Amino acid sequence: MNQLNSQISGQDLTTGSWFFNNFKSCQDNIAIIDATTGEHYSYDALDQLVTARVAQLGTGPCLVFIETQNTIHTIVNYLACLRGGLVFHLLDTVNSTKAQALIELYQPNIIIGANNAIIENSSYQHQLHPSLALLMATSGSTGSPKFVKLSHSNLESNAVAIAQYLKLTQDDKAYLHLKLHYSYGISILNSHFAVGATTVLTQHGILDGQFWTDLHQYQATSLAGVPYTFETLLHSNFAIENYPHLRYFTQAGGKLEAKLVKQTLALIGDKAEFYIMYGQTEAAPRMSYLPAEQIHQHPDSIGVPVPGGELMVVNEHGQALPNFEPGELKYTGPNVMMGYAMSPEALISDETPEALLTGDIAYQNAQGLFFIVGRTKRFVKLFGLRLNLDDVQTYLKSIHAKSAVTGDDQKIILAFEGLTYKQMQNLHIVRDIAAKYSIPETIFHTVFYEQLPLLSNQKYDYKKMAEAVVKTQNNSSFFIRLKNWVYTTLELNDSKWDSIPELYCRALSRKSINKQESFNSLGADSLSFVEISMELENAFGDKLPVDWRSQSIQELQASYRAL
Repeated sequence: MNQLNSQISGQDLTTGSWFFNNFKSCQDNIAIIDATTGEHYSYDALDQLVTARVAQLGTGPCLVFIETQNTIHTIVNYLACLRGGLVFHLLDTVNSTKAQALIELYQPNIIIGANNAIIENSSYQHQLHPSLALLMATSGSTGSPKFVKLSHSNLESNAVAIAQYLKLTQDDKAYLHLKLHYSYGISILNSHFAVGATTVLTQHGILDGQFWTDLHQYQATSLAGVPYTFETLLHSNFAIENYPHLRYFTQAGGKLEAKLVKQTLALIGDKAEFYIMYGQTEAAPRMSYLPAEQIHQHPDSIGVPVPGGELMVVNEHGQALPNFEPGELKYTGPNVMMGYAMSPEALISDETPEALLTGDIAYQNAQGLFFIVGRTKRFVKLFGLRLNLDDVQTYLKSIHAKSAVTGDDQKIILAFEGLTYKQMQNLHIVRDIAAKYSIPETIFHTVFYEQLPLLSNQKYDYKKMAEAVVKTQNNSSFFIRLKNWVYTTLELNDSKWDSIPELYCRALSRKSINKQESFNSLGADSLSFVEISMELENAFGDKLPVDWRSQSIQELQASYRAL
């Protein structure tokens, strides 16, 4: 590896006040706790590990891909690349088809796997801009060749700004469950490094019991989450009294509806603060936050710009709009990216825009607070009417919190978690939404999940919801409506089966069936799904298990007998 002096814009990355390097003032503090192994690493110990890794990796110019996990190995590799002036990309996994396509296109010189092994991958002579540090996938584009280019200064300025408005000190302990290839996750790490605080690493999710055991054991002072995190929290037996060490919660990664913000506030009471935050990967990532003292009065606001940043609402000509008039939200600040890369050739250029046009439609009130009302790309046009899908989703969540909305100019897709088709009918959801927005009910397609599909950053996977409709729901919704009509008209609501195995045999045209199988494991088609689901809903009513498709036939039979 070419051993170059890693100087960025005249600043030495191996010394100075960079958040990834300023460990001397806090060398005795605990930097990292690995909840999986129980090991503690002081800043001094971490510094030694990073110094040794820099020696192994060398210094730039070099392109590195790192497979990330919430482990000390990933942290050390991350810091070593920053100190050594190496340009790097954080991957969820190196084994996926998408990751392999990125490796083929970008030809990283080094790949570091989850086992921490250094793999010499390519001798390609990359031309890399001296300020470039991190390549991040944009939100929702994981696996796309499009990278956001972030500099050391982008990361540094945002880490300091976050630490400032969250009032972080060396006594804070972040509980990091968000993945490190996600900008929200890495920003938590950076901001705590900036003040010499502690980060507790966990590989458990919020639905795992060990998640809460570790949160309590290591006395974390903060918990971060995306909207789905808090939707799940509200439907759990979470009690803030069990975690008196929690000082604050943060939420980012998409809009948490005002109703759910209020419910979360009621859940945590005055025991902890709650910060709503807004950002994009292109801003490393934080652009605004809602001060905790204003959240009760303005639960639907994204707040004010982060320290050092500026927000403005502009029209299509880039001109500032007056208060309360919606337009596109524009951000300026030292954390704005160096531009995008679609190929290795783009890694040499600095294309920092004068301002970041966020693509979000917003307005500002008289008190200087900003409010997101939609997304430029989340509008569809139906029968000549322009419809804001975010607005529809907000309304749907007021009826059933665990839901999402997507669609195009031909259809609107309503996705539900923890709700059956019959329950949805009883709530008159489609009828009410159709009436509210003056569009026909036939435009709506519904899809039901045990758990809404999420991207790796825990945001809704709208693409997967749309694909589900294309594959099965177009047919299913038609046949469900048809079957309902037939059942009602011909009065055929009485089942012609006496047991769950008999129902499955009839629907799947089989003489016998293994009772350990489930609907999912049998690989049944959409028409069989329609028939079985309708029969089960007629038999069970509201007591039909949400996860019936994954339950064994034997388990369903036991539940049926217990009715």
